[in-house]
Amino acid sequence: MFSRMSVPYLHDSHSHFTLYAGMFKSVCLKEVRTKEEALDLFKKFEDGKLNSAYGWNSGFYSFEKAELDKFPPLIISNLSLHGFVMNEGAKKLLRPDFAEIIDNYENPDWCEEHVTELLLFFVQILPSTIETMQEFADFLLKECGVYEIEDMLLPTQEIFETIDKSELKNRVSFWADINTFRKLPDPTKKRIRGIKLFTDGANGSATAALSRPYKNGNKGVLTHTLAELVELLEEAGLTANGVAIHALGDIAAKQVVDAAEIVRKHGSSQFIRLEHAQFINLETAKRAKNLGIVLSMQPNFTEDSLIYADRLPEGFIERNNPFRILIDKAGFVPGKDMFFGSDGMPHGVKFALQQSLRPVFEGQRLTLSEFIAGYCVDEKLGSFEFDPAEIFG
Repeated sequence: MFSRMSVPYLHDSHSHFTLYAGMFKSVCLKEVRTKEEALDLFKKFEDGKLNSAYGWNSGFYSFEKAELDKFPPLIISNLSLHGFVMNEGAKKLLRPDFAEIIDNYENPDWCEEHVTELLLFFVQILPSTIETMQEFADFLLKECGVYEIEDMLLPTQEIFETIDKSELKNRVSFWADINTFRKLPDPTKKRIRGIKLFTDGANGSATAALSRPYKNGNKGVLTHTLAELVELLEEAGLTANGVAIHALGDIAAKQVVDAAEIVRKHGSSQFIRLEHAQFINLETAKRAKNLGIVLSMQPNFTEDSLIYADRLPEGFIERNNPFRILIDKAGFVPGKDMFFGSDGMPHGVKFALQQSLRPVFEGQRLTLSEFIAGYCVDEKLGSFEFDPAEIFG
């Protein structure tokens, strides 16, 4: 093994730049495996302000109401960004401006139906300035090797203008949820990548639309009917450069392909990108390939086969991130119609490369050349150097 290793900087095709920039100074729980350690971190929180933590894996531990109510106002977001908890202090502080969210956030079906509003809620309560965004971008480049990043949820026109006037203009690009997109001025609509839609939930909250129930009995959530999704795709085809569709479960992926097939028959050549596609099967993948659908996937989520083994249905931990099936049998080509991102879980070269080259199951493996083709910028823009022992041992 070489003493040093380098790969070109990353183009992260799926993250939430402004959201994570706002969370950057919050307590990170991604490496915290016990509740006792988390509660100890919370002791430093201040009264009179909203305190926050992110990256909590509900598969490791849960919080009792009485435990959290001992602390100043506190909100804790799930690792998947689908779901969060808060204490009474946070509810009291936030209720005047966010009463509907406070009343419904513990209902998983409501949360998946309003997922974009909830993500934008976090951007509002944890706002970032151009200074904090620049600081976060510097961290991503120097510590994580991320040069370019696609923000999947543009919060406002003002954020777009702020980035557009800064040094980040050529490193951060945006997608927008459809309600935000409709309000943007036409010049901005033409310059951003397109519209982001959701069709199901996530593994962390056991709400992805799978063909079998989760072990806890959850059947997952489809957020649109087929007719509704077709209507949204047709609108996107007339107004946006492209559409990116969150579809994590196999049922959700099939629904996207069904809808795409209908709009293609109507004459649409709309650019369609399928986000996550963690449990897509071979039949659906082949149909997607024939329709010209692009896959945007997360090698990082290979770890879901371990951290969510407590909730995924039998057989699904092996079906997660089926890269060899998608590349070898369905014919997707990294860098051409398959691209990679992190969703911020976590950002950077090291974890993504570890999960790609040393996955849980052989069918999840990517080669180094496939990783570079689907995840990296031109090497002329720079490379990230590291000690391979940090990720491979």
